[in-house]
Amino acid sequence: MGDVAYVQLSGTPSTVTLGIYEGIAPQELQHLMRVALNYEDNVCVGFQVPPLTEKKKRQSNSIPHLIPLSVACKVPKLLVGQVSALIAPALAPTYPQGIKTEVPKAAIDLQRLHKLLDALISEEKLSIFECAILKDMCEQQNANVLASMAGSASVDKKKSFLLRLLHPENFQGPIIRLPLAMQSDHQDPLRDELVAKRIAAIGRRVYSSHVQMQVLALSRETWKTLNLMHYSDTMELLIMIETLLDKHELGDELVAPALKLILDQNEVLWRALQHYQSNRNNLIHLEMTVKQLAEQATDQYKQESSNEQPNLSRMGVSIVTSFHAQHMLTSLELDLLLALLAQDDSQVLQCIYDYKTRTQESAVMLRDSLVAIVDELTLEVGDDEKAAAAFGHGMDDAVREEDNGPLDGCHDDERDWLGWQRHLTFLLRQWQRQAELSPIAATTLHKMVAQRHNLLESAYEVFARDADATELLDTLQRVAKLQRQMEQQGARNECPPITTKHLSLENVVRQMQRSGTLEDEDAAGLLELFHGGNEALQAANEAFQADRDVRELEETLLLVVKHARFGKDTVGDAETDEFQVKARLLRTLGQTGRLDIWQVQLLVSLLKSRDSRVLAAVDVYDEENEIEDFVETLEILAELAAWECHGHAIVQDWIAPLARSNKLPRGGAERLVQLVKSRDDRVVAALVVFLSDNNQDDFVDTLVRIACLEAMKLKGMQSDEAREGHVALAMLQELTDYRVVSREERAQVKALVCAGEARMLAALDVLAATHDAEDFADTARRILALLEVKAVLKDDAAQQLLDISGKDPTTGRCSIEREHKKSLDETRKKGKEICLCEVTDVTMDLAETIKIDAFEKKQENQAEEGAKGDN
Repeated sequence: MGDVAYVQLSGTPSTVTLGIYEGIAPQELQHLMRVALNYEDNVCVGFQVPPLTEKKKRQSNSIPHLIPLSVACKVPKLLVGQVSALIAPALAPTYPQGIKTEVPKAAIDLQRLHKLLDALISEEKLSIFECAILKDMCEQQNANVLASMAGSASVDKKKSFLLRLLHPENFQGPIIRLPLAMQSDHQDPLRDELVAKRIAAIGRRVYSSHVQMQVLALSRETWKTLNLMHYSDTMELLIMIETLLDKHELGDELVAPALKLILDQNEVLWRALQHYQSNRNNLIHLEMTVKQLAEQATDQYKQESSNEQPNLSRMGVSIVTSFHAQHMLTSLELDLLLALLAQDDSQVLQCIYDYKTRTQESAVMLRDSLVAIVDELTLEVGDDEKAAAAFGHGMDDAVREEDNGPLDGCHDDERDWLGWQRHLTFLLRQWQRQAELSPIAATTLHKMVAQRHNLLESAYEVFARDADATELLDTLQRVAKLQRQMEQQGARNECPPITTKHLSLENVVRQMQRSGTLEDEDAAGLLELFHGGNEALQAANEAFQADRDVRELEETLLLVVKHARFGKDTVGDAETDEFQVKARLLRTLGQTGRLDIWQVQLLVSLLKSRDSRVLAAVDVYDEENEIEDFVETLEILAELAAWECHGHAIVQDWIAPLARSNKLPRGGAERLVQLVKSRDDRVVAALVVFLSDNNQDDFVDTLVRIACLEAMKLKGMQSDEAREGHVALAMLQELTDYRVVSREERAQVKALVCAGEARMLAALDVLAATHDAEDFADTARRILALLEVKAVLKDDAAQQLLDISGKDPTTGRCSIEREHKKSLDETRKKGKEICLCEVTDVTMDLAETIKIDAFEKKQENQAEEGAKGDN
């Protein structure tokens, strides 16, 4: 707030001085002028100020300055001298004929509120400050005040309600809650949606999955219509619940009961809220009230939830059993779902609850949700090799199949057949989950896959060559439709073979048209081609007349329809041709070696889905014809697409098995998961390399190295982890596996690390910083050699002193250490740095000196003994 300017108004019956601060709202200034000058139906629009001239040169005909109200609010210092207020009647604006304007509802409510307050102020004779305070409080709670004033309470109660806002201490009785005005039965879906979204947001803040399910169930419930006051109060309470969760002052088990109390509009809670709204300084009391009410309602809410859970569990058991009977679930999936229902799994119960409460939830959608839960579970605890294979082939989910395995007598052709059958089964299930295939069509195709149908095998061979999933899906849909029609006809009546003698190609086409296998345009086009002498249809007709095979003729007709494209517009053909040209360009880049096979497959799939990035890259290449820039852009897009397809599978397919096999250092798995979520460049590069060469061992080694490096980089862990030996030993094991360090050297280094040898720990820190394994191996060998030389020299010197003097060897050792320390002190005084090699040289010199002295003393003793013998 800026400085306050005191303005004295002239031309009024009594002298009035106003204190106007810089930045005051025009509405507030108008209210202040209305109270100060005591006018009701007029509005202050500005001020008149005399010109700023010298007194001696002031002219009588000087023109005063008119300052608008908005300018005076921003710069009140302009109001100097004899200031006069410009008052204008508050008349409604006039508009040209034919133009209708609507006054906003907020302005009408504000006018109603001002009229009520002006009447109360004139009757109670309140002071100017009390008037300003009352108007400010009423404007903050205008919805509450207007709703109370529009109710059916008496005039005295309404007056007491307004005076209580100004002087709550004068009213010792209970808080008066006036009956609200009757609302219309019209429900505002926007408000209900906002409340539901707020409740769902609260549910996502809770850690417990069971509580999340309860909160999400509350967000989907239908409660009674909220009027204006209840809506604003409900949102205020929900915001308070979020604040308590953020401050960790409300437990997860109290969230659902508290939300239930808010939605049920608990009377005690609403009175506490009204008391808080009248006195904004009592938030702690409102929070305590919410907590206490939630704790009291917890037992009742748990009992209601426990009464609903057995019903959901029983309903879930009957549903999954029915799905298994209809061949919609495998035996393995049934066993896992029954086990999850027995444990009251929150995800499964939530799926059952959605199916129970939502009318648009179909059985197929429920089955897909349950299968997704089972897939996630089996992928977490499944075979690592199967997950790696599925990941390498670009599958986000593991292929759910019964591992019967090939027989011992299978040839290579049978193994190839099992491969295409397995992959096609996976594609069928994936399309069924994506609602691309109906359940009936998927069931029919699964049976045909089990029967090794030649049409499916041929379609898969085309798909393996062209990698066109859209064409494969279209072919499978047509084949399934034809197969169902044939099965239905066979179920109605089994026709003897002699009935086909009188059939012709035209009869077969009309039967297919009546059964819905062929559309009217396709049937007309086939007949036109047949009568026009089409060679393919003539050959098919001759073959049919020879062998009377209706099924083979129908399959031939469907293939002709597929390639002829009767009745299709030229726009679709042009789009298909354009797609073929762009796809051919990408395949050409793959054939020339500029792009890998996996990159071409991903880019073609993006091109089919009309990805704007790939289309823009192709358009830029067509304009500029810069092949290098085009290839670089495609490589980047392929990396992004690969990460979008396979990034989330790294955690389940690779990091989880590595964590279970204890190949990662402590905290390495969690750190790798964080790197995957943050899309670390090293992990992305490792994924791209793996997709290129499919080398699983190299990919695993890369993840382990990244985990070790990240573990060493953690805060305060570089030296501590080395001392503890966990990360250091893991790195030593890796160096041993790569034959940089031998097993004997690893054992010696391990002993030094566990003992806390400072030089070896420093070498490990250098290795973590520089990643130079060869340098670390050389340093470790020099440290080990130095320690070995020291040990040998100490033992030799001690033995020599023992032989010479016959005393305790510690005496000689102490002398060596004193000489060694003395030499080191002299070297430090000269300002030289002592390295490991210099220490070794000093120690060697001392050892040689000791040997020479010992030899000389030995000779002197022998000479003395010889002299004594001669005497």
